[in-house]
Amino acid sequence: MQNELHFEHGDVSGEIAVTLANGQTLDDFCAQHIVDYNRNRFEAFALRVFLGKETVITIYAVDKIRQEDNSLNPKKIAVKKFKINTIPVNELFSYVESLNFTLTTGNYQLIDMEVTNK
Repeated sequence: MQNELHFEHGDVSGEIAVTLANGQTLDDFCAQHIVDYNRNRFEAFALRVFLGKETVITIYAVDKIRQEDNSLNPKKIAVKKFKINTIPVNELFSYVESLNFTLTTGNYQLIDMEVTNK
């Protein structure tokens, strides 16, 4: 089974790094935009953003209480998924200080490239 957070669809795909504005953390963002987000119970660790016909932000947060549940697979991390679809894209970018990403067609491995026009 493929990991839910990994996807390779679209014309180009890749990785992204974001620095949040004003010294905010992902937990701060969650506390502002998720009504039932409890910092004592949850720790946000992954963010997925879909921009298209709609804007959907999905937060994956470790559920610290469920983590102690012995009935769960000890090799997995118990998470709760929160979806936010009430933030317009222009407001979303107000939380971003910097954005750095590389996208590739997937036809070649980035690790194999050598830039020749230095």
